[in-house]
Amino acid sequence: MEYIEEADYDSLIIPYQDAMANLMTRLDSLNNDYRRKYKNYPIHHMQERIKKKESIEEKLRRKGCRVSAEEARENLTDIAGIRIICYFEEDIYHVLERIKRQTDILILQEKDYIRQEKENGYRSLHIIVGIPVYHIDGMDYYPVEIQMRTMAMDLWASMEHRICYKNEEKIGKDSPKKEPNVTNVISNITDYGYTLDDRDTAYMKETFKEFAKELYQMEQKLSEMK
Repeated sequence: MEYIEEADYDSLIIPYQDAMANLMTRLDSLNNDYRRKYKNYPIHHMQERIKKKESIEEKLRRKGCRVSAEEARENLTDIAGIRIICYFEEDIYHVLERIKRQTDILILQEKDYIRQEKENGYRSLHIIVGIPVYHIDGMDYYPVEIQMRTMAMDLWASMEHRICYKNEEKIGKDSPKKEPNVTNVISNITDYGYTLDDRDTAYMKETFKEFAKELYQMEQKLSEMK
């Protein structure tokens, strides 16, 4: 089986780290500018990550590519990633608009899972941007994947990933059926650590779909109150 050498991995990620730092600085400046001008700001917090060597190798194998640093550069657009957590849905689109106004940033891909959520209830806005990184010999663009969510969307995604995705193989098939609602979801989550084997995969997925709808409705009501 092919692997990427540690030294090659270290060299591979350096410009992606630079691109991510560049973008984080721009986003911090944007948020600070909002605070100065409007006494408010759209971004609650941000998270950044560089894909681990093992994850890069696995993704290249899934795509049918050779496992090498060169293939990663040519075929992967998510080596660097930033998650932007905003307060409300409209904040996400304000941030997106400001990113698009920066003329040296390339918009390589955009997928809106907020206005058209996924089947399981997932909502988020995904874009891949090209960020200029200057070297001694010139400039190259490096892709950075951005996920933008509200705090409510992030709460849902974190819970769904923790329970339905990470522990799917542990969930039993004979769980008692309850009416899906936020109260029952929270109750299930509270005792999930010691009743995991009693849960049914299909039921949990349906519950989280309902949870997503209710959270989204609550978020819209809160947005109207601000």
